[in-house]
Formats: sequence, structure tokens, C-alpha cells
Amino acid sequence: MEVDRVMSSRILATGDSLSDPGAAMSARRAFPLRTLMVCFTVWLIATEVLIFNQIKFDAKAELLEQAARALRGPQDVVPTEQPSNLPRGAKMERL
Repeated sequence: MEVDRVMSSRILATGDSLSDPGAAMSARRAFPLRTLMVCFTVWLIATEVLIFNQIKFDAKAELLEQAARALRGPQDVVPTEQPSNLPRGAKMERL
């Protein structure tokens, strides 16, 4: 914590030159670890909220489907293929 404050408030000495690569490296601020921790925490909380909202939505959708099925009553099975007009002895091949 103290190192961050010292690094950020450091003033270039008269002997330091901006063209000197060593001076540029020593004047660079430390990586903001606190910012990274805050961003990660916000991301984690947002992810949890999204996951729990999705779970609640799925449960409510399932209950709604069950209620709709109960209101409609029993249904007849609808065929998924059209009936064929071929004679009984004819062979069909699927593509």
C-alpha cells in the first residue's frame, strides 16, 4: 500500500532523463491490484445473478407449461409424417 503511494508520487530527479529507459521503468506506476479485485468481484456477482435468474425463469416456465397442459386436458397424438399413398407392397427408401 505504501509502495503504491511512493511510486505514484515519485518526481523525476534532475539527473533522470525521459529518454533514459531505466528512468521510464522506475517512474511507471504499479499495477492497480485493487481495481482488478473490484472488477472481478462485480463480474462474479453479476454472473451469479444471471445464473440464478435463469434458474428461476426455467422453473417458472416449467410450471406455466404444466398449468397450460392441465387446462387443455388430454390431447390426441398428432402424426409427424404425412400418410403415404403407396400400395402396401411398395418399398420406400429414405434419403
